Amino acid sequence: MQMQFGVKMFDRESHPIAQLPFVKQREQWKTEDIYVDDVRLEIAGHPVMQRWEDPYMKKLAEIATMNGGRVLEVGFGLGIAASYIQEALLEEHHIIEANDHIFERLKGFAKSAKCPTILHSGFWEDISSNFDDEFFDGILFDTYPITLKELPTARFSFFSEAYRLLKTGGVFTHYSGELNFIPKYKAYLLKAGFTNFSGELVSVNPPTDCLYWSNNQIMAPTIIKS
Repeated sequence: MQMQFGVKMFDRESHPIAQLPFVKQREQWKTEDIYVDDVRLEIAGHPVMQRWEDPYMKKLAEIATMNGGRVLEVGFGLGIAASYIQEALLEEHHIIEANDHIFERLKGFAKSAKCPTILHSGFWEDISSNFDDEFFDGILFDTYPITLKELPTARFSFFSEAYRLLKTGGVFTHYSGELNFIPKYKAYLLKAGFTNFSGELVSVNPPTDCLYWSNNQIMAPTIIKS
């Protein structure tokens, strides 16, 4: 997930998340301990996902599955989006998850999944190249910035790969961390090849101590490969 101040007002050094200790090497993220309860998921002490995101994840899942077919989900987290994705009529539901402990939880989810669910353990950077061009009808991307360097722009690095993986007419959505399409956000989409995109504000209720979002709305993007 991305941070509220995205790339428009983002100050990496002063952002609350930046005060947390980050892993020195990305590979460490795979084996970092997790904490899970009814309201949150933490990895290495970082707030990876919280239950208040439920209505937002529901909307993202609806967007990603609007074409049916084969859907890719990058980042499992608490499994909120994955559960909503499973409500759609799909051919396949592919899920990429990097953390080993979360992946074990994902295995349990897949056993009771309604539609065929294919699991991929590792970082998307190491896995997605195994998929053919135009392999997916929909993609939902929601990963956490693993290093401090990735904090403001982690989602942007996936845009070009999303374009490659989508069929023409396929739909891409992700945790935006924005209220609108700010200029730099648009620039990354256009650079990747996306020219057809719109957003819908979803009402949410984050707790006052949430480090990564404080607004009562957040934008759900619908990004179509023309």
